[in-house]
Amino acid sequence: RERICKGLEVLGASIDPEVNDFKGLQRDISAKGSRVKVFVIPTNEELMIARETNRLSEGK
Repeated sequence: RERICKGLEVLGASIDPEVNDFKGLQRDISAKGSRVKVFVIPTNEELMIARETNRLSEGK
């Protein structure tokens, strides 16, 4: 997340490195003074890929 957000600093997004270190929880990781809010939204990409693969294989 830190690497990705570095490229968004020109848009006013900056993250708090200490808050960013926490894993697995939905939270606001914006730094104080960030012009935009940056949120962590946990996902389960593997489950979503499996569901979509199953849906496509069943022709739905």
